[in-house]
Amino acid sequence: MAKSERSGTAGKTPGGRYFLVGGPGRRRSVMRISVLGLVPALALGIAVGGIGAFQVDEPSIVPAVSADTQFTLSGHGNGHGRGMGQWGAYGYAKNQGWSGERILSHYYGGTVLDTMPAAQMSVRLTAQDNATLDVYSAAGMVVNGQRTAPGEAAHLTALPGGGANVVVTSGCGGGVVWEAVTDHPWVDPIDLSPDRPADQFLTLCDNNSPYRGALGVVLDDGSARTVNLLDMEDYLLGVVPVEAKADWADSGGAEALRAQAVAARSYAAVEHRSSYADTCDTQDCQVYGGAGKEDPRTTEAVRTTSGAVLSRDGQIVATEFSSSTGGYSSGGEFPAVADEGDTISPNHDWTQTLTAGEIAEAFGVGELKSLRVVSRNGLGTGGGRVSAIEVVGTNATVGVTGAQARVKLGLKSDWFTIGNDVDMVTPKAPESVVPEANSPISQASGTVGETQIDAKYREFGGASGSLGAPAGPEMQLPSEAGTFRVYENGTIIWTKVLGAQVVDANVLREWIPTGES
Repeated sequence: MAKSERSGTAGKTPGGRYFLVGGPGRRRSVMRISVLGLVPALALGIAVGGIGAFQVDEPSIVPAVSADTQFTLSGHGNGHGRGMGQWGAYGYAKNQGWSGERILSHYYGGTVLDTMPAAQMSVRLTAQDNATLDVYSAAGMVVNGQRTAPGEAAHLTALPGGGANVVVTSGCGGGVVWEAVTDHPWVDPIDLSPDRPADQFLTLCDNNSPYRGALGVVLDDGSARTVNLLDMEDYLLGVVPVEAKADWADSGGAEALRAQAVAARSYAAVEHRSSYADTCDTQDCQVYGGAGKEDPRTTEAVRTTSGAVLSRDGQIVATEFSSSTGGYSSGGEFPAVADEGDTISPNHDWTQTLTAGEIAEAFGVGELKSLRVVSRNGLGTGGGRVSAIEVVGTNATVGVTGAQARVKLGLKSDWFTIGNDVDMVTPKAPESVVPEANSPISQASGTVGETQIDAKYREFGGASGSLGAPAGPEMQLPSEAGTFRVYENGTIIWTKVLGAQVVDANVLREWIPTGES
């Protein structure tokens, strides 16, 4: 959820003002940069989030940041970003007319479309943990080999050794009809074949949630668990509408739902989470809502892709997916790819505000001193997802991955920067000569060649590369400390200490000194 923009370094000193870099008094010449990849710490000095602070004059660092100092994090995407982006799939289907097969091929490189035989899935219903199984069916059901009358309820309590205590009552809260101990701890529908009518579903007494297939109980290290055993295709009818949005079909996104059905089937086919259940019903596995969440539009997607899976070298692959890649998938099991379809996502870009106190508490470092992005994966705007981050506090220094930081800070993804949300200030073109070390490189012919910044730009592919076209001329840093040039998707900065480095244009926003004291 987007929040109001606040300065990433705002705060208070006894005199009413805090400085994260530099101290009170003369305003220092600071150019904030988000370096792609590892840059020597001594070259960058202190850093805030993905923002290394290159200081023109001597460093002076306040030991700790006020706990109520607010930082605005700017990010992209929602979820881990591996494999298919669900919003991206919708964008490709709706705006570019891609088929489900093309969507799958884009996100899951190196795989082929394949088919699997009929199979069953066993699903742990986590909301039923540590509870008895209380269930009924409008058409009746079978418990301990006996068929119950329509509307009668069965109550099963798991026993050590694999059996269950059974009590059948008249309705969920009525009198006892019969009871027994069974070594078959399952409640079966009157017909175990797939795709049965709704009156044969088994319905939980406490919330009236219906389920296809059978329901059973088991003890997991002494704790009660409820398991739903059903046909794979029946299972998917309860997955696709809660993992994707059925109404996408009404706005040109039906093919995205077909792609989702294949991805969900492939992912489920290789699941085996425990000895008693293949998978669970939460996002720790993939979300499953039972028969009560089914929708005709997603049912159509499942049935028109029946049995379809993705495989590699003859083996079904675990096709991970997430809500929104932010514009670039994160790689891993499948090649990372640009995701133009994701521009339709409500989380393509996002901001979130945290206080220094919240950041420090999340990492257990005492009072916050600095937060530094150590490396990124190099894919997408601003250098892409955070690979490693360092948090320095008064009590400890902690290094974590970007994925761990995402969890600890409650962020939507690990693709983020932390810094001032102020408009970029573009200085006037410098009148003086560019520093000699970055002067155009002389060629053997004696003609003027490229600068160090030009060379780095060429290394990144020039105008057709990840940086895009130049957005302005090469300019000087304050106090003639170096030079920089802004491009569509980033910036290259050059100093004698750093050499030429690619940085994030989005955070090249620090004010240019005006000479005031």
